[in-house]
Amino acid sequence: AQWFSPLGQEQTPLPALMKDGEPVPAEVRPAATQGKKKKAKIEAVAKLNFFDALVTHIRTALDQPSLQPSALQLLRRVLLRNRVLSGAVYQCVDAVGEVMVTASDRRISQQCAQVYVDFMLDYPHEPRALQQRLQHLAGNLGYAEEGGRRAVLNCVYLVVLNFPEAELRSKWGSLLFLALAARLPQEADPTAHQMLHVLLKNLLGRMGGGGRRRLLDMALPWAASPK
Repeated sequence: AQWFSPLGQEQTPLPALMKDGEPVPAEVRPAATQGKKKKAKIEAVAKLNFFDALVTHIRTALDQPSLQPSALQLLRRVLLRNRVLSGAVYQCVDAVGEVMVTASDRRISQQCAQVYVDFMLDYPHEPRALQQRLQHLAGNLGYAEEGGRRAVLNCVYLVVLNFPEAELRSKWGSLLFLALAARLPQEADPTAHQMLHVLLKNLLGRMGGGGRRRLLDMALPWAASPK
């Protein structure tokens, strides 16, 4: 007869009280709490899958000049504002950096530059990854077409204008200064040449007294050495 005792009459032992700070085992947690966490996890995965699909669409659209304006707008308004931490987003922004240099439409290049710099400022970066993106700019200062060189200089100007002064002084100022100074005597395009002058002046202005002296100490021996 004991096998048929109503379940409601059984004495269920209460779990021992947990010590302060000790996690509650999963089997003790309320079912509703576990359900909410599971639902939140499913929603997060679905959201990430949606963003990954969106990045793929944007990346494809960047290869088509007629779709580039809408692709850049979508990238900036949806992905960058939501800080989607996905490797696909980083790769997509690297593609934006390429389009910035090669685009024939100046407005597209300007939009790309803004996206590229905003991304470096707002998204988490390892120092090496940030250095690679800045080196992409430095390496294209000598791009074959003058429009591409001007686009790169415009992007570097945004870096100089918006990067924290402490980072420019301690990390990136010397990289940019040497690349710009080396390009100055080689630049044949009058507009790009003037942009280089303005950029160097602004960069030195943001480096502070000690930073300026350090950069000039680096540049003067290089300028005096036989070419």
